[in-house]
Amino acid sequence: MNQTYRVGMYCRLSVDDASNPTKSGNYIPAEDSVSIENQKELLSRFVMLNGWVETRTYIDDGYSGGNFQRPGFVEMLEDARNGVINLILVKDLSRLGRDYVEVGRYADIVFPSLGCRFVSVLDCLDSEGDNTDMLHFRSLMNDYHLRDLSSKIKSVLLAKKQSGQCLSFKAPYGYSKSSEDKHRLVIDEYSANVVRRIFELRASGVSTSKIAAVLNNDSILPPLAYWYQQSGKERRRGSLTWSSVVVTGILRNEVYLGNLIMNYIGSRSYKDSAMVKKPPAEWIRCEGTHEAIIAQEVWNTVQEVNAAATRRYAGRRAPSHRLFSGKLVCADCGGALVANTERHRLSNGSTKEYISYHCGRHGASGGSVCSRHTIFEKSLTQIILAEIRTHTQAVAVDEAAVADRLRRKSAEYDELYFSDIRHEIAKLNRRIQELEGLTAKLYEDKCNGTISESVFTVLMGKNEQERISKSTRMDALCSQIEGIDKKNTAIHSWLEIIKKHLDLQALDRPTIDELIDHIEIGERYIVDSQRRQDVNVFYRFVGSVV
Repeated sequence: MNQTYRVGMYCRLSVDDASNPTKSGNYIPAEDSVSIENQKELLSRFVMLNGWVETRTYIDDGYSGGNFQRPGFVEMLEDARNGVINLILVKDLSRLGRDYVEVGRYADIVFPSLGCRFVSVLDCLDSEGDNTDMLHFRSLMNDYHLRDLSSKIKSVLLAKKQSGQCLSFKAPYGYSKSSEDKHRLVIDEYSANVVRRIFELRASGVSTSKIAAVLNNDSILPPLAYWYQQSGKERRRGSLTWSSVVVTGILRNEVYLGNLIMNYIGSRSYKDSAMVKKPPAEWIRCEGTHEAIIAQEVWNTVQEVNAAATRRYAGRRAPSHRLFSGKLVCADCGGALVANTERHRLSNGSTKEYISYHCGRHGASGGSVCSRHTIFEKSLTQIILAEIRTHTQAVAVDEAAVADRLRRKSAEYDELYFSDIRHEIAKLNRRIQELEGLTAKLYEDKCNGTISESVFTVLMGKNEQERISKSTRMDALCSQIEGIDKKNTAIHSWLEIIKKHLDLQALDRPTIDELIDHIEIGERYIVDSQRRQDVNVFYRFVGSVV
């Protein structure tokens, strides 16, 4: 019997494809040949003509051919790995990618290792045919096209930057893009007034964190949130509050003097989209490209204030020892706690230093976001050391009882969660058995001549497609059930680590890294005239064990 092919159709369209359609002979009109819809139509026809089963379509719209970490492409590989598809179909090799080394690797190594046949329609290439030698030549030409295109685009963009055109996707805060020329900046009065206010406050000596607090207290949206509001787009990222970092960025940006600083970042190569900072010699500085928001004298004053602040901070000695750095989390806002050196003057006139930690979001916002959540390193060390000793002693007395308590704590959640999963697994198993029965009946009907070969192929394809889908889902659910066993293993791992510290006398960083994932620090509060502060330790493998 001929093999049933479950086809994964892959379609890709980049920005360049949209503006520069490729030729596709007499198959489809040239002006529409690379559109996603036309790719799908061509591939669907090809699948039908060959009697294959159209299983899934994977789409990457707006992704470069030099990037192989596209979501649709990655999803297709995962489905191939799980047996959902066994044939990958593309319109031509350029849809797969324009890096000839990577295209060759996927066609020659990756796809075959996944048990997938590979077919490129317009190139007349089939991994099961005798024409695969052309694949590498065509891939090389596609790679050359990508390299040439990248060079031309960079030349055009460089010329535009040198002419003083603003090429950023978003206008800097305080400006908007001209309706007549999208490459020219015009003042946005509302945000420009906020910028002027920031510079005035800084010129008068107000700290950047206090400026952030003033803006937050006045319910002024920070730059990114304001852009989302003005553009009418749904906010997908960015904070709704100002911070000292954002304020500092505005205070150092020459755009408010009417100047544009461009070409300070760029990609490493046409194959690597990661952005890196370029050396200052490659920067492009254009003066007087747009109307200034800040006068030169105000700018000069602010830069003097910034320089003085930098000198003051440079004189402060950083904490020599940050025992819990990177491990502390604010229990209220989820932000990281940062270390600080506090100096206390003693009665004899001497000064003693203490290391403390406080909520970083509180500090960056000038106290307008969250609260301080201060805790001293010495106090926290005593708390953590005492808790670890309590656990080690409990394990030493009755290890089995500790393990049982941790399992019961985990099971309280697991039982509720996994009962639904087991119910779904049972339904899936019943349906898979039904499908296997239908498969047997189809074979019988075909042998008896009740149904034709073509009808048998179509029905078998649909049957197999559903069976694979149900089996994939059941495998995923079973993996979740197996998570219970993994939790038992994790509990065992935690117990083994704890037992190593039965005689723990002092706390050091290696011990913290070995035992602790993170620690939640609550705000101080008063109970019965006593000051309290909640500290919740989350251990590696098992989380909170209290």
